[in-house]
Amino acid sequence: MGETTGSARFFNPLRGCAGVALALACAVAAGIAPQALAQRAGGRGANVLTAVTITDVKIERINERVAAVGSARARQQVTLTTRVAGVIEKVLFEGGQLVEANQPLVELNAEPERIAVETAAAQRQEAADTVERYKQLNEGTVTRVAIAQADTALKVADAALRRAKDELDRMTIKAPFKGIMGLSNLDAGDYLAVGSPIAPIDDRSTLLIEFTVPEAVAGSMKVGLPVRATLVTRPGEPYTGKLAAVGTRIDPVTRTLAVRAEIPNPDLKLIPGSTFSISIQLPGEDRPVVPALAIQWDRNGAFVWRLTDKEAVERVNVAILAREGDRVNVDADLKAGDRIVVEGGSFLRDGQTVRVQEGS
Repeated sequence: MGETTGSARFFNPLRGCAGVALALACAVAAGIAPQALAQRAGGRGANVLTAVTITDVKIERINERVAAVGSARARQQVTLTTRVAGVIEKVLFEGGQLVEANQPLVELNAEPERIAVETAAAQRQEAADTVERYKQLNEGTVTRVAIAQADTALKVADAALRRAKDELDRMTIKAPFKGIMGLSNLDAGDYLAVGSPIAPIDDRSTLLIEFTVPEAVAGSMKVGLPVRATLVTRPGEPYTGKLAAVGTRIDPVTRTLAVRAEIPNPDLKLIPGSTFSISIQLPGEDRPVVPALAIQWDRNGAFVWRLTDKEAVERVNVAILAREGDRVNVDADLKAGDRIVVEGGSFLRDGQTVRVQEGS
């Protein structure tokens, strides 16, 4: 067989592949998209445009929600005490009973006070008879001094009778307002000293829930704002109310503001002392809403690619305000209807022309 001589060259396919792989690896390490590398290299790759999917920017109202936890108390709640000492004659209520305002609850032995009222009434009647008798006599028969003394005696008798009746009235402890009575261990025959506790009474028709909000939203707290409250033990039962009062100072330690919500309780089902989760929706602002996939990141922060009229992309910096599932509320120079890149934006550069995929 004949031998081939000279400088004949043999084609090695692995050499070309290694060169291409090395070029692509260097391009990726330098942050250059493979498509961009192909454009720079010329040839057929120069006409290849990066395919992207796009969506329109939407402008929506962002309502900020403030969440807190607080304990409830009754609209009115006091522990009844007695202003006078005495022995209990009757206990006229049961624990848990709904009582009306001024309804008698406890009667103390008041026999001396009843006698005092009868005595004062008799003295008052005697003074009144004296005044009436002087009026019927001739002017010369009774001196003006005697008439004046009789009038004064009648006034003193009236005051003494009112005082006796007031002391008798104090021997009966009455409900100061309509409410539910608490438990009591009092029985007939027990001795009550002045100031002794009798029982608590709560007006549950409305519950007051006190809680705190962060300093950042303190200026947005206004009386009348709607409030949504749920019992921590029963989160599936929401109750609605409103802000009833707002504090005047930020706590210097916690940097929070104290506020008070008012929750109607017409069926008296809610119990004072319960813990509630509170939610307040604050009036929001109109902000751009974009898909989470559209957000890109680099050393300068978050941004999106906006498509221009020439099918090129431009960078728009964004500040993320809130996330709702796969949507992001942002603060950015975006308008409703702006087209932004959702997929395919990882290796784009500012001003690069792209190809919008059909159906996006």
